[in-house]
Amino acid sequence: MPTPQPVHVHDEVAVSELARRFAQDLAAEIGRGDIELPAWSQMTERARAALNDEALDDERLARLLAAEAGLAVRVLTIANAAMFASGGARTADLKLAVMRLGRDCVRSAVYAYALAQLRHAPKLLQVRTELRHLWRESTAVATLARLVAVETGQVDPDEALLAGLLHNIGKLALLAQLERAPPALGDPQARVALLIAWHARIGLALSLAWRLPESVCNAIAEQDTLEATRGGRANLNDVLAVAVIGAGAEQDLGQVAGHLAAFGRFGLDAERWLALLERARLESAALRNAFGD
Repeated sequence: MPTPQPVHVHDEVAVSELARRFAQDLAAEIGRGDIELPAWSQMTERARAALNDEALDDERLARLLAAEAGLAVRVLTIANAAMFASGGARTADLKLAVMRLGRDCVRSAVYAYALAQLRHAPKLLQVRTELRHLWRESTAVATLARLVAVETGQVDPDEALLAGLLHNIGKLALLAQLERAPPALGDPQARVALLIAWHARIGLALSLAWRLPESVCNAIAEQDTLEATRGGRANLNDVLAVAVIGAGAEQDLGQVAGHLAAFGRFGLDAERWLALLERARLESAALRNAFGD
């Protein structure tokens, strides 16, 4: 029997095959329920799961949120934030906060709180810088996605916010499981290639496992696809895709606005796109603060 040859980090084909196997195995494990992200508290997980129960009324949901002090504070903070309060008076009533925000926005608050727990997990100390970068990127995309949804009136703004907030969840899951990956995938170039190539598929596996709305699952899966020639109304896939494009750091906003104006189904010219991009940059910090930066 021939002796197996060692795999070298610089063998791009071999590393790509390792990445494919690792990502596909991870997606399969998530689908079977064998993998859960570390550091989420039991109460946070209960709140996340409860949001899928359509029979759960606002009062019972508020009681469940109140069982985790940090989560309750986060929901109240978001409900009282200017971008969500809609001119309403400040409230310390969790039920009123739940009613004001709606289920999708409460769901975003729960995930934001859970992701904050994850960013500070001792187990993930070695990738904490990358996790923080992903969080800032996610809130930037979420801010722009929500603004585009409000501006166009074609997509539910709360679903757009949720999709933007979770669009990077696949990258986060891959980073959280890197200790199980073949050593070759620890090479920085190999890691970047793994995240780029497979994050959408892993994100889809997680969003399906979490029973997120179908539209959000589809948007996470298709976030890197934006067809220039398709007509009709924009859908959540389109809104998330343009938010991913537009929220990139250190871009010339004028050039980005001109590029996005070519997608006529949004009904926005370059000037209106530029205004949205500028507003999103200003509001993303406020969103991070509301969600717990």
